[in-house]
Amino acid sequence: MSGNENSVKELTKQILMELDRIEANFIEVKASKKEPDFFQTVKPYADKVYATVEQWESNVKDWIISEKPKYIHVQQIDSTVENINMVAVQCFYPDTREKRFKGMLQSIRYVLNDTISKNM
Repeated sequence: MSGNENSVKELTKQILMELDRIEANFIEVKASKKEPDFFQTVKPYADKVYATVEQWESNVKDWIISEKPKYIHVQQIDSTVENINMVAVQCFYPDTREKRFKGMLQSIRYVLNDTISKNM
């Protein structure tokens, strides 16, 4: 396994754990109905997630180009990155629609798990 494949797998697992935190935060915010301060809470967290996702995106795209895995495409990765960045912000707001939010999480997890399974 090359270094890039290993980092793809590790970063993917890291993002999956972050999604669990995002979902837990969403549930907590829905229950409390409190909106956070954007610059104190939301932006620093979203920036942290964005940095990890940006690194993952670069590594996964390199992996896709070199390994050409079946059924994983660059456009999927672009959509997944966009969705992760969206849920990282939306999880702080109680007016976020639960069905859409959970659907995005499910879609993100599908792509991430697919990436791990094809990266063995």
